Amino acid sequence: MKKAIIKYVILFIATIQLAACEKEIKINIPASKEELVVEASINQLSPTLNYVILSKTMDYFNPSLSLLAVRNAKVFITEGNIVGSDTIFDVANQTQFFDLVDSLFSGIYVNPLFTGKVETPYKLDVELVDGRKITSKTFIPKPVVIDSMHYWFEPNNKDTSAYFYLQWQDGPEQNNYRVVLKKGFIPFLTGWGYGDRFYSFDDALINNQPRPFLMLNPFKYGDTVNIYLSQIGRPEYLFWDSFRNAANNGGPFATPVSVKSNVNGAIGSFTGYALTQEQIILR
Repeated sequence: MKKAIIKYVILFIATIQLAACEKEIKINIPASKEELVVEASINQLSPTLNYVILSKTMDYFNPSLSLLAVRNAKVFITEGNIVGSDTIFDVANQTQFFDLVDSLFSGIYVNPLFTGKVETPYKLDVELVDGRKITSKTFIPKPVVIDSMHYWFEPNNKDTSAYFYLQWQDGPEQNNYRVVLKKGFIPFLTGWGYGDRFYSFDDALINNQPRPFLMLNPFKYGDTVNIYLSQIGRPEYLFWDSFRNAANNGGPFATPVSVKSNVNGAIGSFTGYALTQEQIILR
């Protein structure tokens, strides 16, 4: 009994000594470097998906949403012509995009009169008020022609799961695709960010043959699903694929993933979408 008491006394003294040795350690993590971010999108079908968003990266330790938008920049998109192996951009084919200034959407640049053209190159030029410049190029390829579309239902407890399947013909060349799904009765999407599900894939495994897209994550019976199937360029695909990997990387303290930007003077993407849009009611 006496030995047991001595052991408890020794343990108690050791605990006090360890507590006395505790010391607050401060780790100074430097603020992240501010970078410009661009999301520029053009297509041949939907005017509400033609826009340029300019913002800044946010310091994780000092977030301030009021400082994110980049306002009052000069933004131009120029249509190009392919002559032989050269691409010529003429200012006569230039369209200015204007900031939705003094609104909740400041930093978003639009021009409702702009319409993209298929199989056409485009150049983005941005000049900020401090003189910094951003440039990029993209290309709107041919839109996909959907050959067939099917859907079916499977019981799932009290609900009924609804699946669908698309198919189109993939050509012999390198092709890259992006699918955005939006649930609900909407005539058009007002910005890609309002989509519900996003998928980017290429034809590395299935080339020059019928290309399937199977929706394995089901909707519910009765849902209306808007399908936005786009063919995009290779640099744009690499950006969206790396963006998805970075977004799924586990948060700000995870091992960083490099985002493959196709923009000079900023990070982000200028994407030309050859857009095919369908709506399906799952019932």
